[in-house]
Amino acid sequence: MRPQAVIQFAVAIFAVLTINTAAAQTPTLKVGLPSLSVFTIVHRVAQDLGYFDREGVRVEINHFESGSVNMRALLARAVDVSDVETALILGAVGNGADLRVIGTHCQGLHFALYAKKDIKNLQELPGRTFGISGIGGLPHVVILALLERQRLDPDKVQMLTVGGTGARLKALAAGKIDATLGEFSPTIEAEPGLRRLMIVSQELPLYMAQGLAVWGDTLATRRDALERWQRGLVKATRWAYDNKPEFIAAARKHLPSSTEELSSVYDSYVQARVWAINGELDPNRLAYMQELGLKTKTQSKTVNLNSLVAADLTERAIQPIGRRDYPARR
Repeated sequence: MRPQAVIQFAVAIFAVLTINTAAAQTPTLKVGLPSLSVFTIVHRVAQDLGYFDREGVRVEINHFESGSVNMRALLARAVDVSDVETALILGAVGNGADLRVIGTHCQGLHFALYAKKDIKNLQELPGRTFGISGIGGLPHVVILALLERQRLDPDKVQMLTVGGTGARLKALAAGKIDATLGEFSPTIEAEPGLRRLMIVSQELPLYMAQGLAVWGDTLATRRDALERWQRGLVKATRWAYDNKPEFIAAARKHLPSSTEELSSVYDSYVQARVWAINGELDPNRLAYMQELGLKTKTQSKTVNLNSLVAADLTERAIQPIGRRDYPARR
């Protein structure tokens, strides 16, 4: 082999070894998420646009059709961290799981309450079927909270496990259930046999929908990777708030919705401030969720919230980029 060829071969081998070494050193996180929807799409957009790569962390996204399955995956350590319902986190910790909440991605509620046309209010739900994702999941606990506010007996509402938001809305449109909670949907809004009873965030302003939960020992050993992931997620969330047309175009690669439909859903998210612009945890929301869990018996005992929250991780994650205010509501 000629000297020049030997040099070129050596350079090529060095480049391959360098790339492989860098890849081996890049931490990987397995992330558990609810079913794919606008609620969770920022994770996908962040991955597509390279936000995680630029922070130096590889992310494996796993969607689960219900929060209870997502939580089981976390408890079984099939994922490293889960974006999962706050009520399920509190319930698991109350039952002895050594979990920590490091922040949130969606602290506000994104749901509308839809029902058949003959149901005019919550008082008419008893005796009817209500679609949920699973016992203890977000739709289940939210409807319990709404019924509790009206002093209505939840045992008189037949809860049917249907699946994620898309499956529930399809079941309602097909007449298989009488009511459900789901993402604001222009398609459902246009159905002549259905009505929207409420936008839930206006009724339950303190409800904390989701938390980013991780085992205590995972937090101790994977803190750097978790901080990188959270910073990338916050950056992508801010980009979503600032770039509506581009965000909708990116979301459409994963969601079978028209630009017009996604635009309406996007506006409802911005209005409700669903996506946490700083990844922040609101202590008042968490305290409300504990009180609600004990009242509705989805949580067996009181949890030490100070021990549960590891807010310093998100604080460290966003320190290089600072905090931001939410866009003004329209």
